[in-house]
Amino acid sequence: MKHLLHLTLFVLLAGPALAVDGVVLINQSIALAGGVTPGDTPGFPVTISLSGSYRLSGNLVVPDANTTALQITANNVTIDLNGFSIIGPVVCSGFPTSCAPTGTGAGIDGGAFNGVMVLHGVVTGMGGTGISLFGIGARVEDTRALGNGGTGISVGHATVSFSEASNNGFIGFDGEGMFISDTASFNGSHGIHLQFAAGSVVMNSRVSSNNGTGILAAVPATISGNAAYFNQVGISGCGSITSNSAAFNTSGDIVAGCTRANNYPAP
Repeated sequence: MKHLLHLTLFVLLAGPALAVDGVVLINQSIALAGGVTPGDTPGFPVTISLSGSYRLSGNLVVPDANTTALQITANNVTIDLNGFSIIGPVVCSGFPTSCAPTGTGAGIDGGAFNGVMVLHGVVTGMGGTGISLFGIGARVEDTRALGNGGTGISVGHATVSFSEASNNGFIGFDGEGMFISDTASFNGSHGIHLQFAAGSVVMNSRVSSNNGTGILAAVPATISGNAAYFNQVGISGCGSITSNSAAFNTSGDIVAGCTRANNYPAP
């Protein structure tokens, strides 16, 4: 009986911490201990190799600009930052924004794994990209990428909503998908950059004081109901560009082709 009790305690202590709802909890001490999922070694990055839900129960602080905090290697993973932050050593300041030291570390790297969601928190001070998700069905919601050395949030096939990417050394939001009610300001380059494939959507977002174009569509896109102020260029691209407002942009407010209607100022 004593041996059985000891074995049970060992299994409980060795395994990842679980919330009452079965979500796997992650904090600094758990990250440093390792064993969150199979193949996760002590320290950073925390490797998430199993589908499921994971929740921060404290801030994560990486030691240098080249270290990634969370590395996802499975489909259908949900990361709930739970109001906490992933924090790196990078400091961004000035206008145009300049960051140091820069590096290759990401706050959350989902690679090309599908169905990855990131919710409810902050990623700041990473050497490279704050959040990188390139799988199908990715989602970022109610999340802020602030003061990262590279791009704030970089995605493919994603929905990014009610989120902010500001004071990053390069682009605020980059990639393809749907960007709804987002904010991008004081980034070292563009606020929202649409690329890769036609058909992306930017709606009801605010882009301001970016050292590039507020919203730049390198491929045909739908850009509607947005506000662009104090950027180098307000909105530029082709597609359906309607019902936007832009003002006080240095080199042009709305520089657009294709379908244009009800913008202020015209076109």
